[in-house]
Amino acid sequence: MRAAALPMLLRMRGGAIAAAAASAVPDTAVQAPITQVALYVGTLMGSLSGCITAGTKEMDLLGCIVVGLVAASGGGTIRDVLLNRPPYWIQYHQHLHISIWTSTLTFLIWPAIVARGFKDTHLAFLWSDALAMAGSVVIGTHIGLQDTNDPLIAVLSGLCTAVFGGIGRDLLCQEPPRALHAERSMYATPAVVGAVSYTLLQLLIQKRTLHVPDWVLILVPFALTLMLRAAAWTYRLALPHWARKKPKAFSFLREDQFEIRIKSDKIGAPEVPTPKELMRKVSRGAKKLIDDGVGLPA
Repeated sequence: MRAAALPMLLRMRGGAIAAAAASAVPDTAVQAPITQVALYVGTLMGSLSGCITAGTKEMDLLGCIVVGLVAASGGGTIRDVLLNRPPYWIQYHQHLHISIWTSTLTFLIWPAIVARGFKDTHLAFLWSDALAMAGSVVIGTHIGLQDTNDPLIAVLSGLCTAVFGGIGRDLLCQEPPRALHAERSMYATPAVVGAVSYTLLQLLIQKRTLHVPDWVLILVPFALTLMLRAAAWTYRLALPHWARKKPKAFSFLREDQFEIRIKSDKIGAPEVPTPKELMRKVSRGAKKLIDDGVGLPA
């Protein structure tokens, strides 16, 4: 029963391999329950992040659903086109239903959640987007490696699955794509790290130099992708980029001159409070409660 479920699971994220196709990559990792969770996390969280982004741009219900669909399934669709296979959602509609209903419910419920005092809409977007990325990079890398048995194609397959949905979401919302611009914290790099880690683990398992349970094989790249993305938006980590040089006094050169910088001047403060700042807020809140006499014995 578990072996028969493998083709279905792969097709749900775009891995429509033939049943008789031989592969050097073991199938047990994809059959694991934790992988099934990753399949649906990618769709659910991608739709959530897409709808939140579209909603903050004041799109209507249809616009939020469309952006949610693009964010959830765009990466897998582009991967399927590049690998010369039909898009997975044409035959398997489960993810379309999940994406549409998630976007609809988010559109209807999220304003009420914000009205009740939840103000961290941007933080909710960041975490939902990061969870979608982590879930998509695992299954996307596995599909690329199993389909081609080429490590480079596997990494590119995982990167495409994890990132291109977010690029489509940002473009539809008229935002600079987070994966490509230096004024945002690094976005595609965590997906590359997750894809490389999964590929290396699979290659070591194939050579019988490493023996780990299937849940470790899935959880390690998932956690690496998620933690590195969270660190990037918390501490505003960015890759080196080109930056225009400021013209010197009495300079007659009108052409733009560029230099490579490690830190982006556009990034500025963290997108969300750092753990140290959160601890300070908690400490100030606790001190205020003590000063007000809350919880003190009579």
